[in-house]
Amino acid sequence: MEPRPASTMIATLGGQPQVITFALDALLGRGEQIVEVVVLHLAPQDPRTRHALERLDREFPNDFYAHAHRLIRLRRVMLKDLRGPMLDITDERAAEAVRMQMMEILQAEKAQGRPLHVVLAGGRRLLALMLFLTAVVHLDYADRVWHLYTPRAFLEVARDGRRMHARPEDGVRLIEVPFPRWGADFPAFRHLTSLQLGQIESPADRIGRCRQVWERLTPAQRRVLAEVVRCERLAQVAEALGLSPKTVDSHLEAIKALCRETWGLSPDHRLSYRDLREWFRPFAPLMDLSTTR
Repeated sequence: MEPRPASTMIATLGGQPQVITFALDALLGRGEQIVEVVVLHLAPQDPRTRHALERLDREFPNDFYAHAHRLIRLRRVMLKDLRGPMLDITDERAAEAVRMQMMEILQAEKAQGRPLHVVLAGGRRLLALMLFLTAVVHLDYADRVWHLYTPRAFLEVARDGRRMHARPEDGVRLIEVPFPRWGADFPAFRHLTSLQLGQIESPADRIGRCRQVWERLTPAQRRVLAEVVRCERLAQVAEALGLSPKTVDSHLEAIKALCRETWGLSPDHRLSYRDLREWFRPFAPLMDLSTTR
């Protein structure tokens, strides 16, 4: 049998730290080669969340999972919105911020080339639901989604981290959750759901937002954006304008910042070169460079 590839476990955390270690132990027991555990959580102002994070940290001193005697990195990701660290999901805007962060996290983890194990346990029910819906879009057939089953009697014994590890006789187990891989089967659907609420717009709305950005650009930034629409790669833009790639990239970061503001995206939302090309291509005939020469 071929050895399992290195993989990542992703889960949400509320006030019960043991759900993370229970799930990790079960995956390791199945022979999975987990090298990183990504824990999504709300701001630790809540005492139970803070205690859960502290308890969990003790299980991973210096990225070493002591219980299994192996190197496993624990990565804590605090969920945020435009107002800062998120204390709770209290409205649609906060829910959308969570969805976008989960999407970006799954995309970044997929870019590492490792299979993902998404565990639906811990934290607010809405967090687990949104993580599952995000997985439907961004996971492929190498990835798995799991439900953590803990018998009620043992759940009470282990509550609040009193027991961080289960014995076989305790009955804790992972149940694989069947789910559709819509994004893997229909890539266009994955692109569509990467848009934020309100970002699915008419052509007229798109042109209007492009114009808003264009009018705020400096002459140098306008020249760069015009070449972005025309050229396939960043290096071609630099060559066409006689600039260094570093200078072009600096202009692009300023353009992206204006785009995030105009489209109502979070400041840390990733925008690619391809995004800019697709957004501004319909606006290209209206790009007036007469004031930039």
